[in-house]
Amino acid sequence: MKKIIYITTTMNEEDYVDYMEHWKIKPNPSNQNFHNKFIRSLAIDNFVDVISIRPFSRNLCSLKRLPKDIKIENNITWHYLSIARNVFVRINSCLRQIYQLINEIADKNTIIFTDTINMSIVYYLKHVLKKKKIRVVGLLTDSPSNISNTRKSYTTFILNNTNQYDAYIALTRELNDLYNTNNKPYLVNEGIVEEKHTFKKDKLAIKYFFFAGAIMERYGIYNLIEAFKKINIKYPNYYLLIAGHHADEQYLFNKIKDCHNIRYLYTLSYDDVLYYEKYAVANINPRPFSEDLDHFSIPSKTLEYSCSGAITISVKNSKLIKYFPQEIVWCKSSNIDDLYEAMEKVITNDDDLNKEIATKAKEIVLDNFSLEAVNKKVNDFLDKVFKDEQ
Repeated sequence: MKKIIYITTTMNEEDYVDYMEHWKIKPNPSNQNFHNKFIRSLAIDNFVDVISIRPFSRNLCSLKRLPKDIKIENNITWHYLSIARNVFVRINSCLRQIYQLINEIADKNTIIFTDTINMSIVYYLKHVLKKKKIRVVGLLTDSPSNISNTRKSYTTFILNNTNQYDAYIALTRELNDLYNTNNKPYLVNEGIVEEKHTFKKDKLAIKYFFFAGAIMERYGIYNLIEAFKKINIKYPNYYLLIAGHHADEQYLFNKIKDCHNIRYLYTLSYDDVLYYEKYAVANINPRPFSEDLDHFSIPSKTLEYSCSGAITISVKNSKLIKYFPQEIVWCKSSNIDDLYEAMEKVITNDDDLNKEIATKAKEIVLDNFSLEAVNKKVNDFLDKVFKDEQ
């Protein structure tokens, strides 16, 4: 078993749900979901110490500060840092706590896994590595230039301070090319999914399409709404259920107020999202195609949907279509007509055919991206990269 330190903003699932109750506007959960699954994948047969730098906002979070805490979950030890309200105190305190923890936990065979898209984490690790020699694997999940509301200086800082790590695990080959300018060893793994079997709720009595994600125009949600309105005229017994974050709620309500079969569920817990996905007629990812997104970002929702056992509708992605040539209903684009055509195809398909397609998609995604599959790929990669140092 390897000894791993994982530096992230991610939390234990139960702690995250409790923590989000204190936020006026909840942060995007995609980072939490990805890293939580990756941590638990590593922990199948490795010891993982998570150094968690929980996100904090004086304006959006009702808590005054975040106290230091520690939780043990099987092979995972969660080290929650104390987070001060004052930003300058917070920076110095976190740096001191991280350095102290690494001194206490790490030995000569320890490997650090680190988030590379969070500016604070990159800053902290940069200063720690000046004082301590330790092996680092960078986790590449997105291009910094794709992150909303950031400046060019953010992208420059991230790329200039993450190019000295010992190895990389990237969602796409292009992400590796962007970060890994020193040609260190790398593994491309397009995503990670988890199959959950227990749901507290009964199946809903309605037939519905489901979307969960960022409610922003750039991700196609409003084209999806207009496409469903057209569907609803021809097929009035179907519903569209929307869950998500960062919504301009008044704008959203204005868009859906004339269609009673569209319902907004606000931000749901991860388990609730999986429940709605499981019983949907189809789960839809309307994210438009762009060269940058296609090169540097994998639509994680498409993978998650494919694990649900229900049909997945998604705008085409050049990386995932290789795994699912016929097992996902691929839209030519995120245009209203193309989304309408995909939904109508699912409605008019024979139920047995839809079930067959969805079942095959689930088999493919679990074979390639389950916690167990990713664990094996990553362990084999680490054994190969660091074999001479054991």
